[in-house]
Amino acid sequence: MKWDSIETFFLDMDGTILDLAFDNYFWHDHIPRLYSKKNKISFNKAKIEFEEKYKKKRNTIEWYSLKFWSNELNINLDNELVKTKNRIKIFPGVYNFLNKLKSHKINIVLITNCPREMLNVKFTQAKLWGYFNIIISSEDFGYPKEADEFWKLLEKKFFFDKNKTIFIDDNVNVLECASKYGINHIFGICCPDSSKKKQIIEEYLTLDNVSQFEEKFID
Repeated sequence: MKWDSIETFFLDMDGTILDLAFDNYFWHDHIPRLYSKKNKISFNKAKIEFEEKYKKKRNTIEWYSLKFWSNELNINLDNELVKTKNRIKIFPGVYNFLNKLKSHKINIVLITNCPREMLNVKFTQAKLWGYFNIIISSEDFGYPKEADEFWKLLEKKFFFDKNKTIFIDDNVNVLECASKYGINHIFGICCPDSSKKKQIIEEYLTLDNVSQFEEKFID
């Protein structure tokens, strides 16, 4: 693959350019602790109860929504996000990678399931403002990236050549949806969370970190 064969780069955020360790901590540790305290139950019981609620919303727009879970749990999660923002980390090499894309005049598009309020906090904390030509949250469309409707609405929003577009994401369900939609050049991230073992992705070309893209896939 040559740099000049690429017009558009679709990049996921959490697990692709930002370490998913923060989200896993926030949703699976911090929130259950808040739930435990609020309901005066043990952490283990709170975690089980919250995880059951959480799993029921998987692959829906509500699963990612701070507003939905704030209302559901009666806890102000916007405040909790600000309290924990110092845990948000960008992966090594991301800035250099984004600057490389800019140097080749590639259209850099963030497409994320992260809701806007959370996205704004993460971008500010990680100093990512100014790197992307377009920023799209699935919240804008009302459908997560795992839904066919998301990709149809994305195409209506702006034109891009599917054959000259790269998409990188750590979520296999999202990659499958993008592939079904017709994006040919799809890559999976094997190390979305620095605190966990590699995930195995067999269906797509993979890389541990976006900074490896040029070395592995550009001739």
